[in-house]
Amino acid sequence: MTYLEVRSLLADMRAAKRRANAIKARIADIESDAESINSALSNSGVSGGAMRSRVEELAIKIESEREKHIAALETYFALEDKLSEALDTLDPKEKNVIIGCYLDGKTNWKVGEELNYSEVYIRKIKKRATEKITKKL
Repeated sequence: MTYLEVRSLLADMRAAKRRANAIKARIADIESDAESINSALSNSGVSGGAMRSRVEELAIKIESEREKHIAALETYFALEDKLSEALDTLDPKEKNVIIGCYLDGKTNWKVGEELNYSEVYIRKIKKRATEKITKKL
């Protein structure tokens, strides 16, 4: 991988992490919807075929959405595993900078403030760490 490809991968990981968190929330909503539907059906005493078929359609849709979300999470976790191996080659300072800047979405300034380094020094560390990851991947 080239340096630019690694930077792109790191940015993709940050976006994927956001998507993964949104997916987890969506799965919880879907499961809650399914429970609400089942609860309403069992309490309503409605036995009409039309109502039952509509609920079955919704259950199929919910399961389909859930499967898509789980597949997206698996893709994210595969990327995360690949990056984790590369991050293990970095020293702790470099690792903290890469995680802070790319995975946590913090600015160079914010990471520098947290680690007591200047923003310029953080950029240098980030560049050096990205080059190491490039060699690893």
